Amino acid sequence: MTAQFSDPVCYRGKQYSIAGHTGQGLFDPSEHGMRPVGKCSALWHGFLCEYKVEGRSLLLDSLSVYLDEPAPVLFGVAPTAATEFLRFDAVYKGLNHKVLYTGGLLLASDFIDELYVHMGFHPAWKYREVHELIFESGDLVRETDRSAEIAKVREDVAGASMEPGREATKGEVTRWIERCFSQDYRW
Repeated sequence: MTAQFSDPVCYRGKQYSIAGHTGQGLFDPSEHGMRPVGKCSALWHGFLCEYKVEGRSLLLDSLSVYLDEPAPVLFGVAPTAATEFLRFDAVYKGLNHKVLYTGGLLLASDFIDELYVHMGFHPAWKYREVHELIFESGDLVRETDRSAEIAKVREDVAGASMEPGREATKGEVTRWIERCFSQDYRW
């Protein structure tokens, strides 16, 4: 298994990673005639969105996607092929497209390297700085700094352990793997 890339978000002039979401309406290329394919083990769903919060709106700034077919024009922007790092088949820059997302996003920065696990998405408790943003139809309606609460969660997770000598059951391992590949959260 491989750690997954999280979609980045520019918020208040700083780069964050989406460490959790609850709601509907984040950008999905399949809703625009594309069929992303997983060509990279660190991006199993085949695409990476870069968002920004500008004013009080959530915008899709760029999209990088792996495709096995010709890439269409998206919101009036023609794709280019990436030549660096991940070599996406189609890259759309400067989209500035409002995303009609309704729900919460956990934006995280300052990852704690000692907590790295080479599998799934990194949850919010593995970061020092976490903000919860609540959107309604792409409009930011509430912002909350959750860093202190997340630090408490981190302490609780670090303090939780199984009985010495006890092996995890198959069900416990399955639930842990499912959580690693989900970014859903509840507050």
